[in-house]
Order: sequence, then structure tokens, then C-alpha cells
Amino acid sequence: MKLKISTIFIFFAIYSVLLESSLFAQQLIIKVGTLAPVGSIWYDLLNTNVKNINAKVGDKVKVIIYPGGVMGDEEEMIKKIRIGQLHVGAFTINGIKKIAPELGVLDLPILFKNYNEIDKIIEIFYGDFERFFEKRGFKLLLFAEQGFVYFYSKREDVSGFRDLGKTRVWAWKGERVMTEIAKLVGTSPIFLAVPDVLSGLESGMIESFQTSPVACLSLQWCKLVKVILDFPYRYEPGVIVMYKKIWDELPSDVTKAFESEMIKAKQEYNPAIRRTQEEAKAKLKEMGVKFVKPQDVDWLEKEVKDKLWFSQDSGYPHDFLRKILDELEKLRTKK
Repeated sequence: MKLKISTIFIFFAIYSVLLESSLFAQQLIIKVGTLAPVGSIWYDLLNTNVKNINAKVGDKVKVIIYPGGVMGDEEEMIKKIRIGQLHVGAFTINGIKKIAPELGVLDLPILFKNYNEIDKIIEIFYGDFERFFEKRGFKLLLFAEQGFVYFYSKREDVSGFRDLGKTRVWAWKGERVMTEIAKLVGTSPIFLAVPDVLSGLESGMIESFQTSPVACLSLQWCKLVKVILDFPYRYEPGVIVMYKKIWDELPSDVTKAFESEMIKAKQEYNPAIRRTQEEAKAKLKEMGVKFVKPQDVDWLEKEVKDKLWFSQDSGYPHDFLRKILDELEKLRTKK
């Protein structure tokens, strides 16, 4: 009888050890989705962050990036985050507005004149940005940028914004700003997901589009471009966000690893992206893309201020735009 009890005890002791080892062997996987292709500045910066976080947390957590839209367009990635198939997203303005539409105010055409204005507005309103994401169930890890956006065309006869009206212009489906700009110039946009734009350009389905110089090169769209309208007509922010439910369940040492890495990233991202944007513009010139100074900037400014900034379907509170405009006015009057 004693032998039987001893055998049972040993069995349960071994089982407990094995169970405990199995639990500790389980690794939490955190999946990060982004449209940024491998080799782009955004992917390289994000990949560095991920490597550093993985090194800090050891075997407890493994962070994995899914680049180049392999997890779908940004709307699809947001859906996957909400059902647990993804946990973190690095988003452009399209994804940002689908989560926190208040931030659609930041990509209004002709709003910002330079990076100094952008940096000041982000500093002043960062707490608001965090709250906008949090009330939708997301933790804002990093507010970065895509940079200033330009128009490009396969057509050599495009020399101003109104000329875009005679071309087939690309837009993300549901992207308000680009849809309204297309209307202003007298055309209807062709809606395609980002991964389909290159084939759309190659087939002639689209002829003109907007993006930053680095994105244009990284996505290979600029190999088909003849003209760039040399005026940064709008600014495009970017963010890294995690689903709040996931963040709240992470061990404290893991959240500290994320926070310390994002503090570093806040200092590194935008300067690196801005340098790379200038390098990309130089590369476009080397490729023979014609830089054309549009003569109808004043016309565009009047149109977007009259018809776009305070339109009823803006998606953002008009009083929030007024607060930003007030701060911009203060900055400009100091000069």
C-alpha cells in the first residue's frame, strides 16, 4: 500500500514538473501588421524596434512583423486586430482615420507649411491623440509620420493640380480627402487597395496618384512616373498602435520594454524619415522624373479651405480644427 501511494505521489510530482515546464515553454506571440515593404525606411525602423524588444524580453514574448500588406489593406488589418489575429498595427492616415476619425484633421491639404509647425502641433495635442485612440480600444505606442505628400503622374502633360482632372486618379476606397480633391479637379477617383496600385499603373487603370517620395520609390510606383507636382500639398501622419486589451494583459516587464523602445523611436523616426524623403526626391530626379512647380497653388488653397476644411462630412470635430488653426496662427505670428 505504501509503495502504491509512493508511486502515485511520484507520478503527480513528475506530472506537475512537466506541466510547469510546458507552461513556461509557451511563448506569447505578438503580431505586427504594416503596409511598409521590406527595405523601406518604415520597415527598417520598425524592424529595429522589434529586434530590440525581443532582445529585452527574452523567451517570454516573440514580436513578429508581417510587412508589405500580407495581412491585407489597413481596414482589414484593423478588423484582424479586433478579433485577435493581429495585435499591433503600423498605420498610415487611412488606418488612423478608421480608428480615430478626429485625426483626419491632420492630413487636410494646405494645413501645415513646414515640419516645425507639425512638431509643435503634435507636442501640444499629443494627449488628445492618445485619448482618441484609447476610447476606441487602442493604445498609442508611437506617433510618427509618412511625411509630406506630393502628386505624381504618368502623363507628361500634367503641370498643375487642375491638370489632374484629365487623368485617371487613384484613391483608397472611402478616403475622403483624395475623393474630394478628385472632385475639385474635375474627375472621379479610381479606388484600389495599396497592393493593387502598381498593377493599376502598369495596366493604365490609373495614371496619377499621391504619396510621399519614399513611399513612391519603396512601392515601385515611381518607375512609371513622368511628372511630380513639386509642392507638398498635404502632410500624412503615421502611428504604431496596440489593441488595448492585449496591452493590459501583458506582463509589466514586457510593457516596459515596449515603452522604453518607443521613447527611443520617438527621437529617431521622424528625423530619419525626413532625411530619407530628401534622398528620395534626389533619386527621383536621377531617374528623370520631371519636377514641375504648379502655378495653381492659390486656387487649390482657396478651394480646399472653402469646400473641404469645414465640410459636414469631415469626420472630425470642427472645434478641434479651430484649436489647431489657433495654435498655428500663434506660431506664425511669433516669427
